[in-house]
Amino acid sequence: MALPIAVIYGAGPGTGAAIARALAPTHSLLLMSRSLPQTLGRLALDDIPQDRIYAHKYDGAASFVEAIKAAQARWPGAPVKVGVCHAGVPFKPGPFLSKSTQDFKDCLDSAVQAWDFSQAVIPALIASNGGTLIITGATMSRRAGPNFAAMAGASFARRALAQSLAKEFGSQGVHVAHVVVDGLINTAHVEESMGKAEPGARLEPADIADVYLDIIKQKPTAWTQELDIRPAKEKW
Repeated sequence: MALPIAVIYGAGPGTGAAIARALAPTHSLLLMSRSLPQTLGRLALDDIPQDRIYAHKYDGAASFVEAIKAAQARWPGAPVKVGVCHAGVPFKPGPFLSKSTQDFKDCLDSAVQAWDFSQAVIPALIASNGGTLIITGATMSRRAGPNFAAMAGASFARRALAQSLAKEFGSQGVHVAHVVVDGLINTAHVEESMGKAEPGARLEPADIADVYLDIIKQKPTAWTQELDIRPAKEKW
């Protein structure tokens, strides 16, 4: 019997790769980003059977549909059971009056991508008798601070999208969850730019992935729609 398919958009070398590793024992992996498949080696997934990984480039809304069709052709009979929209809002903080309309549109595009991803994944989940869709959020999904006007608007939109989809498709077996990641993630890039942190000061990608796995495993009698996660020493 074919393993179910997990679609991960925003599959980079940090949390995206950690989510892929967490799902690998039970799922075939459709990984998407703007730089894949050329950067697949950076994800360090060599311990996963390569015939269970399919990397596809994101280059617009149609690429989500194309990628799912290609994955289903690669793994005949495999149902799509998980979708994770992890690609986030571009990090463009700064004083409001220094920002342009284009800056705002660049950030809002991340909400459009979540929309496009959901429109491609939800029909596949319904066709598979249900599944889980997770949209990654951030602190500013619920709390907009100064100098984050362009970014917060897009983050609010992604959260609202997840909430609306959860209410519309829950009765059809589609579990939609929004995860607020509140704090710095301890990736190689963060360590290079900010140095090492004391234990409990940053989120660990593997631990975030474990939370996502817990959501995916939830039974329909007790679904989480939204949760927030942060390291123990994060101020909030």
